[in-house]
Amino acid sequence: MWMLLDETEPLDSRILRLAQAGQRKEACRLLVEAYGAEILGTCINRMGSPAGGEDAAQDTMARALVALENYRGTAGLRPWLHRIAANRCIDLLRSRRSRLIRVAEQVEVDHVAAPERPMPVEVAESQAARGRALAAVRDALSVIKEPDRTWVELHYTHGLSYDEIAAEADISRAAVKQRIWRAVKRVRAELGDLEENAP
Repeated sequence: MWMLLDETEPLDSRILRLAQAGQRKEACRLLVEAYGAEILGTCINRMGSPAGGEDAAQDTMARALVALENYRGTAGLRPWLHRIAANRCIDLLRSRRSRLIRVAEQVEVDHVAAPERPMPVEVAESQAARGRALAAVRDALSVIKEPDRTWVELHYTHGLSYDEIAAEADISRAAVKQRIWRAVKRVRAELGDLEENAP
């Protein structure tokens, strides 16, 4: 069944209409085109690796597509997708930690091979410092509750304005700005505490 597309129709409405009409392939295409890169960036950031982020983003989009037919939200698809992504990343990280603990208990250090070609000391130190800095920021962000963490990421990582976030979350611009400001203040305090407690 073909449906005429109204080019003035908002994208979220078009995606929802297609999904509810059973045109999942077209709804999926539009959903991925509109939000795929953004969700991928958020997932990579939260998972800490491109491979883990790609898995989480793909799973997020698959879960969203399945749930799209019954979507009843009023705030827009972006915050809903970011909520799904946040939950999926949390679940995957918990699962990874559990697996790593089980594997670490089984590994014998004597059987671990040394790298064939070690990296130069300067490169290793630089990468280690960058890794520590990224880990510190991730740890600091992890104390921020949802949806504030998602809004901080949308604003600072994806460049959304306070007005755009407020419109999608269906709250005032002032409320979004204040919550992001408080979240950033909390992250800075966490980073300061981490620096003070560093060896």
